Amino acid sequence: MEILLSTGNWPPKAWVEGLSKSNLVSAVHVWPTESDLSNVEVLLVWKPLPAGIIELLPNLKFISSIGAGVDHLLGDSQIPLDLPVARIVDERLTGDMTNYVMMAVVMHQRNLLHVLENQKQAKWERHHYPNLRVGVMGLGELGGHLARTLSGAGFEVSGYSRSSKQIDRVATFNGADRSEFLKDLDVLVNLLPVTSETENILNKDLFGQIKPGAFLINVARGAHLDEMDLLDALEKGIISRAMLDVFKEEPLPSDHPFWGHPKITITPHIASVTTPASAMKLVLENCRRLRDGEKFLHLVDLQRGY
Repeated sequence: MEILLSTGNWPPKAWVEGLSKSNLVSAVHVWPTESDLSNVEVLLVWKPLPAGIIELLPNLKFISSIGAGVDHLLGDSQIPLDLPVARIVDERLTGDMTNYVMMAVVMHQRNLLHVLENQKQAKWERHHYPNLRVGVMGLGELGGHLARTLSGAGFEVSGYSRSSKQIDRVATFNGADRSEFLKDLDVLVNLLPVTSETENILNKDLFGQIKPGAFLINVARGAHLDEMDLLDALEKGIISRAMLDVFKEEPLPSDHPFWGHPKITITPHIASVTTPASAMKLVLENCRRLRDGEKFLHLVDLQRGY
């Protein structure tokens, strides 16, 4: 089968080389291209679909995001409603996300940024560090793994999701229970999918329900965060500190107020990055399923957003 890659700003070389080695794949095209695409059956894409691309693919059978998210495909009227769309679910992605958040939580618990400042002044100051209640908002593949890992590391963990979920040693909440979920948290981690219901969900109303002085970690999407509301919450001490890996505009503009804010730590969307060699196994498995007429893995509902 033939595959078309549209990788946005990700270099396509590793994908092309890996996919081309499979006996399932007869050709790999990279967008933009002048090649005949009439036999393409699989479209692998990151960032929004180029305008008009679906019209060039009369034999398209399947679309896959090449990342864990599908927000770049939401609301795209080019995509036929009956066309299967999948996302990447990969152990490497999941593990990387958990490791990043664990790092952030432990840094906060141990007051590490303050300790590093003390080192510059040759100042010996020991700190007591309490246990923390960490709330994970979004209990899908990434959030569920994170919640279980945090609990296994000895943290008190709560989780919130749209529908009811049960996780051993994790207090779970759903739907209208959000305020109950928020009220006792020392740390809030956002791993929700982006939908019309969750856009700007990290706003003044939510911050008003959280335990004063909580630490915010956003590793889902920048669209979840009302940036001005966060600045206000930091100024008032409602949020003590924030660690942000994702932003409404990426790269984050050099004049953005987040850069110089003393209570914000910024990382450049690196919490969990697709590794082609690992993610390709799932893509090729779905290609095999396409060939053999079997159900695809990790399909998403673009109407719901996940």
